Amino acid sequence: MSQSGIEKSAALLLALGEEATAAVFRYLSPLEVSRLGSAMRELNVLPRERVRAVLRDYAAEAAEQTGFAADTGRFLDETLKLALSPERAQAMLQRLGAAGAQALDKLAWREPAELAGLLEAQPPQLIAAVLAQLPRDVAAAVLDVLPGDARADTLRSLAHSDAPSPDMLRELDDWLASLEAAAPAQGEAAVANLLGQMSEGSAAAALRQLDHNDAELAARLRVRNLVFEDLARLPEASRKTFLRNIGARTLLHALKGSDGRVLDALTAVMSPTAAQRMRDDLDTLGAVPVAAIQAAQDDAGATLRRLAAEGAILFPEEEAA
Repeated sequence: MSQSGIEKSAALLLALGEEATAAVFRYLSPLEVSRLGSAMRELNVLPRERVRAVLRDYAAEAAEQTGFAADTGRFLDETLKLALSPERAQAMLQRLGAAGAQALDKLAWREPAELAGLLEAQPPQLIAAVLAQLPRDVAAAVLDVLPGDARADTLRSLAHSDAPSPDMLRELDDWLASLEAAAPAQGEAAVANLLGQMSEGSAAAALRQLDHNDAELAARLRVRNLVFEDLARLPEASRKTFLRNIGARTLLHALKGSDGRVLDALTAVMSPTAAQRMRDDLDTLGAVPVAAIQAAQDDAGATLRRLAAEGAILFPEEEAA
């Protein structure tokens, strides 16, 4: 519905009264109630001309109304209490009073894949709180592209919850505020996420094409998706730079959980003596906890991304350019 349509609907509901509006609210989604509620709060006093303009298409007698002054804040409070349970009414009133309402409206216009990329790292309760406020077709499309574990956990959270708690609403508002504050980077984050889900060949081809149109964007996207295993495809000079910037223990733990390609790529740029010593150290290292391996690979990946962002290491396509 257009903004004009929302405003007209809000004016109509104010004219119809609390009981009728409560009956209408029972058939609307949370997002629709949010939009109408926000518009109702902003209307305040309705002159007779506005009432006639809005109501003439709905009922002939409405054109004869003399106008009214409405305490829209009280009206909306009472209407929500009539339409919803006390807990849900309170939760909706809290959300209507927050800047997050507009941010949720904006989310509904994003592509489902982009929304999934923004949400997948969030707790299931937060994902459920967001999806509950979106149109059902949008929420279903987002669930369709969420990773399997996140999808299942979110569905469980949706099934076992009614209205979000005040704490969850505050967490939701904080998350929405962070999206607004980081708006310029969110699009890149979503694209990087999509590239990470594409096949390696398709992602590389897309980035090569992007190099011709926006080389800086392509470089930033490459950096966002760098992980420890990407060392195997970096040029020789970049692998040497990485070795100079990583701690020996961190590297050994990271290599313990990787396949042989990374080890071969790194030992290929070492002296024969240093390469053999690294292989011997790995053989005598013994068992390493999975958590320690993951932490080491995360640290190594962060170092790799930092060096790439600083321009200290290059990708094969960048080196060729």
